[in-house]
Amino acid sequence: MKLSGTHAFPAPRERVWQFLNDPQRLAKCIPGCGPLETVGENEYTAEINVGIAAVKGSYKGKVKLEDLQPPKHYRIVIDGKGKQGFIKGSGTLDLEEEGAGTLLRYAGDAQIGGPLASVGQRMIDGAAKTMLTQFFTAMEAEVTAAPGEVARQGVFLNFWRAFLKKLRELFGKRAAF
Repeated sequence: MKLSGTHAFPAPRERVWQFLNDPQRLAKCIPGCGPLETVGENEYTAEINVGIAAVKGSYKGKVKLEDLQPPKHYRIVIDGKGKQGFIKGSGTLDLEEEGAGTLLRYAGDAQIGGPLASVGQRMIDGAAKTMLTQFFTAMEAEVTAAPGEVARQGVFLNFWRAFLKKLRELFGKRAAF
């Protein structure tokens, strides 16, 4: 499975970089993720609960950040296993200044095996895109919150933000929702 795309954040590149390197804040934004536990330099373990169609399960794995080039680039390597299968993959995150904001470019490749792979590539791709949308929506709320402010999070709130953003993209910036 290959994933790639971009997401614009209305926050300075340094703030986005700091967020992407903060395991506590990052874990709050990854759908179904428990705490990221530090096991080495730029290496973490985590447990994530994922459900795709009838295949639901808990996966334990490692996440490692490599090739760090602050505040613009890193490579992420993941390796996870659960009763429903496994996932291995890697990808890159690149941050570019875009006016007062930041453009995040991501690209990656993952291999999925076991019963999880049996649900079909199209269903897995759809679930991955949904999880990315949820993640970026939550991340945007976190990086745009004022220092010390608690970002309002939640499945329904993040869904609503993503829905309104998509409407604005479809109907133009003049639409007042």
